Parts: sequence; C-alpha cells; structure tokens
Amino acid sequence: MINARPALFAHMGAAFDDAFGNVDAAFTIDGVQRPAVRAILRKWREIDLVDDLGQGVEGTTHLLSVAAGKVSGLESQRDSVIIHELDRNGVRTGVNAAFEIRDHSDDGRAMARIHLSGDI
Repeated sequence: MINARPALFAHMGAAFDDAFGNVDAAFTIDGVQRPAVRAILRKWREIDLVDDLGQGVEGTTHLLSVAAGKVSGLESQRDSVIIHELDRNGVRTGVNAAFEIRDHSDDGRAMARIHLSGDI
C-alpha cells in the first residue's frame, strides 16, 4: 500500500502546531468529540467577496490549519469544531466559539487546511 503522505511531511505538522499554534481546536468528527489539539487560526477581512446587485459584499474568512494526522476522517459539511483562544503563553483565555466545517483540503503534506463557517 502506498502512503499518501511522504515520511518527510508525516511529523512536520505537529512541529508547526507547536511552533505557530494560536488556538486549541476540539473537533467533533462523525459525531464523536475528540480531545483538543493545537492548531493555527488565521482570519482576514475580504472586500468584494461576492457581488450583490452591483454592490461588493465584505466578509471575514477563517482558515484553520492543523496537523493532518490529528483530523483523520474529517468531512466538510458534516463535522464541527470548537475553537479555544490562547494567550501568548499558550494558555486558554476562556474565549471560545463553535463552527461548522465549511470546506477542507489535504494535499498530502504536513497540514490540513480547514475553512470555517461563522464569525469569531
């Protein structure tokens, strides 16, 4: 059997999470709540996200990156995640929010990229 993830990338995800992780993410995958894992949350404001009757619509995009091995079995439009904000010392601040998984991709490298539905 061919492994879709080269050995070079298999262990890099956890190192990225440890170095750059700014949230804890507790996934519910196929109805089963999993223990929280460290993840990297990025969010940015987009102008002209879509066109609505000639008017540009603004929106915020939320992208969560997590070591791909930590979210095996994840499916878009079925699963969800609770994001716990961390302070600069890696301690939870008490701020959290729940989101649906809008879309995700895994290109066989270290990290899975997960687009969230909702606003933080």
